[in-house]
Formats: sequence, structure tokens, C-alpha cells
Amino acid sequence: MRAKVHRIDGHHFKFEVRGMQGDIDVALADAKSAGPSPKELVLAALCGCTGTDVVDLMAKFQVQYESFDLEARAGLTDKHPKIFTRIDLTYSVKGPGIDAAQVIEAVKRSTHQYSGTAAMLSKAVPIFYTVQVNGETVATDQAQFA
Repeated sequence: MRAKVHRIDGHHFKFEVRGMQGDIDVALADAKSAGPSPKELVLAALCGCTGTDVVDLMAKFQVQYESFDLEARAGLTDKHPKIFTRIDLTYSVKGPGIDAAQVIEAVKRSTHQYSGTAAMLSKAVPIFYTVQVNGETVATDQAQFA
């Protein structure tokens, strides 16, 4: 794996990964941001990693669903270095006839066994998760890797 950044100006960088580009910006409070911050991208990467696991496992379990959404929220410490205090993931699956037990199992496997991004981050910050099926909370737990 390889990633690189090129400074545009201020705290605005253009990143490149495998020929794809995007913006990263740690904009000051009174400035317009040109892109997500590095920490926001870490949360998005976590969602992408565990979300991929969950949709693949739900396909394996033949879970039929209409929508899948995953949100990550994190608090930060007050002092520098400002790091995450905890990460909360909310997995939301919607559709008729969903077997909640299969969705819970898919999320558990991702957050306890498969997600490399969650495994790395969980060494530095606790990751908690909630599973919702059709708007109803069906499980809550903490990600734990051996």
C-alpha cells in the first residue's frame, strides 16, 4: 500500500492513492474547508472496511435488504494530541423480512474477526457498535479482537 499528499495551500492537501485523488483539509474554524479532515477520513475508512465485511457476510447469509447505512461518530480529547476518546458505529439495515440474528452475526464477525481497520483502531480507542434493523435497536456491543 502507498499513499501520498501534495500541499495545495494552508492545511489543504491533495492525496493520491492508486491513481485516485481527493482533498484533505484541516481548515481553521473561520475558513471554508476544501475537504474532510484526516480524522474524518479515518472514520470513513473504518466504515468502508467494516461495511464491506457486513454486506459480504449478509450476501453469504442470503439476507435480503433494501438499504444499508453505517455511521461512525467519535469524540476527541481536549488537549493535544487530540485523539479519539471512543468510536460509536451504528449499522442500519432496512427491508421486509430481515432476520436480525443474521445481521447481528455479520456485524459481530466484522467487529471481532475480519475488519483490519477496526482491529488496528481498537488497539488505540474503544469501538462500540449498535445494530438497527428497520429502525429498531437489536444489538449493542464492543468490538474486540484477539
